[in-house]
This record gives sequence, C-alpha cells and structure tokens, in this order.
Amino acid sequence: MGAFFKGLIIMLKDFCCWSSTHAVPHIGMANRTILGVFWAVVLIACIIAFIFQLRLLILKYLQYAVNTETNPHSQLEFSNRPFPAVMICHLNPWKGDAIESSPFLTEMRSAYTTAAKANSFFGFAAGRTGERQQRAVKMTTLASEHLFSLMDKDEYVDPHYTYEDLVISCSYNLLACNKTDWTPKKDPNFGMCYVYNSDGSKETSRAGPLYGLRVAMRTNQNIYLPWTEAAGIVVSIYNETDVPYPEVLGYYAPPGTATDMGIRYVKTTRKGAPYGTCRVSLQADFPHYKGKYQTESCYRSCLQEQTIKKCGCYDPTYAYLGGTATKSCFGDGFDNSTWEMSSKNLDCIEELYNSDATDFNMVQDCTDCTPPCEVQTFATTVSTAQWPSNEYKPAECTAYNQTGQPWLFYNESASEPKCLAWYKLHTLLVEIYYERMNYQLLSESAAYTVVNLISDIGGQLGLFLGMSLISILEIIVLVFLLCWYCGTHKKRQAEMDAYQKAVEMEKKKTEEFFKKNERVGRQVHPSKGTSNDRRDRDGRRKESKPRRKGMSNAVYNPRNLSDAYHVPPVQR
Repeated sequence: MGAFFKGLIIMLKDFCCWSSTHAVPHIGMANRTILGVFWAVVLIACIIAFIFQLRLLILKYLQYAVNTETNPHSQLEFSNRPFPAVMICHLNPWKGDAIESSPFLTEMRSAYTTAAKANSFFGFAAGRTGERQQRAVKMTTLASEHLFSLMDKDEYVDPHYTYEDLVISCSYNLLACNKTDWTPKKDPNFGMCYVYNSDGSKETSRAGPLYGLRVAMRTNQNIYLPWTEAAGIVVSIYNETDVPYPEVLGYYAPPGTATDMGIRYVKTTRKGAPYGTCRVSLQADFPHYKGKYQTESCYRSCLQEQTIKKCGCYDPTYAYLGGTATKSCFGDGFDNSTWEMSSKNLDCIEELYNSDATDFNMVQDCTDCTPPCEVQTFATTVSTAQWPSNEYKPAECTAYNQTGQPWLFYNESASEPKCLAWYKLHTLLVEIYYERMNYQLLSESAAYTVVNLISDIGGQLGLFLGMSLISILEIIVLVFLLCWYCGTHKKRQAEMDAYQKAVEMEKKKTEEFFKKNERVGRQVHPSKGTSNDRRDRDGRRKESKPRRKGMSNAVYNPRNLSDAYHVPPVQR
C-alpha cells in the first residue's frame, strides 16, 4: 500500500507541473511547506466562491424567465384585414313592460320595490341597498333559462329585446346593413344579444370610423327593470372562433354619447414548458365545454362541476352539457316555495365562489385552465363625445309623422324638441373600426438560455480559478490517469515482483559463475598462462570475461527497477 500511495503522490505532483489552473502549480512547486499551505488555502477559497456563484447561476437558469418581444408589422398598411365579430347587448336584459309573462319577474319586482320589508323567498333584506340590488341581478341571471323559454310562445309577450327594439340605423364600410347581417345570441346576463360578422366574412381595407361598423341604438330607459343600475349597451369585440363573455370582456357605451372603439389586432405567442404552463392544444374537451380552448371557458366548466357536486344542481349562468342528469338551480315551479328553493341554491353558489368561505379555490383547484400558447385578441381604445350635437337632427325627429314614437303621448302631434330631448337621454352611437391597419405580434423568448449559462460559468471559472476549456480537459485526463493507475496497480505490481525475482536469479547465477571462474584460475600455473590470458603493457596478466553456455547477458541495475517492464531473454 505504501508504494501505491507513493505512486499517487508522484502523479499528483506531476499534474501540478503541467496543469494550467491557477494556484495549482504554486502548490506543487512550493519549496517551503508554508507556501504550499498558503496557495492551497487560496485555491480552496476560490473554489468555494466559484461554487457559490455557480449555484446562483443555476438558480437563475431554473427560473426559466422570459422576455416579451414586441414586433409591429406594417406591411399590411393598405391591404384587407379581417374584421372581428362584434356582439352588442342591452345592459337591461329584459323589458320591464313585458315581465307580466313571467310570474317570477312579476313577484320579484313587487318584492324589490317594497323596500321596507325583507323577503325570504328572494333573499331580500330590508331597505333598498346595494346588496338588495345585487341580489335581484343574480336572481334574474339564475332565471335566464326560464325567461328564454317564454320566447316564441303565442300566449306570452316576449320579454327580450328584438333587433328593431335596439337598432335605429346601421352601416359598415360606408354601406348600409340590416337585420340579416346580425345573428341573435342568448346571454344569461344580458338577455338577447346580437352579433355582427359572426362568420368572420367581413373585411376592411381602410382605417377610421367611416370604414368600420357604425350603429345608432336606442336604450329607452323608461322600461328598465328597477334593479338595472346602469344605462346603455355593452360591446364585446372578439375573434369569430371564440366564445364572447361580455360581462367580463365587454366595453360599456352610455346613452347620450358617441362612443368610438378603435381596435388593433394583437397576436400573442407564449413559450411552453419549462418556461411556462401554456396550453399547446387549440381544442378543448371539458365536461361542459367543447370547441376552441379558452381560459375563461375552462374556468366556467370547472365551476359548473363544483356547483353540481356541492349544490346538487347546475348553474344556468354557465354552460351545462349534462342533459337531464342534473336539475337547474332555478326551480321550474311558479310559487313562493320554488323561488325560495332557488334562493337557497343561489346562496350555495355564492358560498362556493367565495374562496374565504369554502375549501374550493378556482385558481388553485382548476389546474387545467392554463393560458393558451397562442392567442388572438383585439386591443381596444375607447373615446366618447356628446351625442347628438345641438345642431344635428336625426331623421326621426324631422319626420312629419311621428305617431307611436316613445317621446310622444297618445295622439300627440310631431315635436322636434321632444324628439331631440329624448335622443339625448335614450340613444347612443357606437363606431367600431381599425385605428390603424398594421398589427402587433407579442412573442415570448427565453431570457436566460443555456448559452448564457455556459458563458457565465466560463467567466466565473476564469475569474476565480483561471480555468479554460483546456484546464477542464487536463482535469479529465488526470482523472483518467488516476483511474487507470488504480485499476492496473495490482497487475503492474505483479509484473514488477516477477521481474525482481528474475533479476535476483540472474544476479545469483552471475555471482556463482565468477566464483567458479576464480577457482579454475587458481589451478592454472601462473608461468605458463593459458590461451585466454592477456597481458597489459606492464606484463601483467589480464583475464577476459568468459562467455559460456548458460550465462545471461542481462546487466543488473537497481536504479532502473521502477522503469523495467520486460525481463531480458536468457541465452543458453
């Protein structure tokens, strides 16, 4: 074992001589122990500092940070651009003068206006407070399926708004549009809405209000439900392949104003794992939602599942694809007991959605609802102005016959001032257009790549240890030599032992030969000599080295034992 460790020390000292790593040659060639210790301490301190920096670099890389790059494209300046789908909804979901067809709305309006009394059937507390108003809105939304079922029945008056109830005039790209260009769409929060360009066939070639969608609408606040707190419409601008959610992604347009909505097309591309958790698949297959994947749709499907598990009914506010397996949280009956049950179901839903009152947390528990890796949106800039101006006179106000218009009483003659005053209170103008034809791409890129990591590690190695790639190769070679030395030590030791034994035998034979030769020489007469005798210049006899059969020609040299790997052949 002593020879083994001695060999290791020799190899390490030899490495210190040819290594290019700083401080290592100083340790190997130090002529005093204190110098070797000093440089060893310096080397260890630098190694510790490098390991600390290496840890920080690795942690920085494992954060997988991203940069968002903005790339504006302007090559489409005067070419056609697809126009988005536009959904317009009334902020008052149901007409207040037609709710007699629904016993539920009739009774709830009566209970709501009786502010001095509490009502357990609808969950109203005493007093007309904000809580009372929000409760009425939620109960109305919960009854949306029931209210939509009253449509197209001869015995009922439809409480929803028709196209004619909402739209005064419409134009797109300087051309007039009509009812056939709009697609009705039911929304549980806003009743019947209308979508323009639902198939995505419309295009525009110019920017500005004249080349977009221009709609004049009436709101007629006289027939609002008493709990509708805001007047006007809500506008949702989206890709035609998406599902609109105007209550969370809509823009309000108040009456008495001209609202301009300038849009810009924005395409966002996110990086997937490990830099993010975006969803690569473009299609969704959730229990209550099928089609193009959207984060909002995923969350709503998850909430619907939780509602069914906790409350034993489905929320009509969200999509439900379970057929008749589960009943609606709004009862089908038309009595106080049914509405009281619906109110309790609403309490259960509200408690579920309140993360402080339940164990369910939508963000944490709906883990599948990650953002899509690619999203197409329309950034919108909203501005308003007075509508109509004092000098502008709408066509309806200048008409000779205004019979049946809401600003006139029965059999009252036409009145332009009354018409203009009514317009300022109950109508609005909406213009939706491209504010510029170029579009924007937002893409994510890795903020710290493997190349950056390797470069920084190389810089830290050079700073603290003076190492380069060659130095690392030297260490690899050293490790290889050490492994080779440890693996072949026993074999080489056996060879050395065999050689030592052979040398000892040859040495013994040589000594025996010379002793025998000396004995033979003493028996010969000194005067006669032999044929093998040789004499020097002084006449003294000089013996030549005999070479006989069986004597080896190997020469013993103890200094070369460590370098000998071959036993010389023996002559016979």
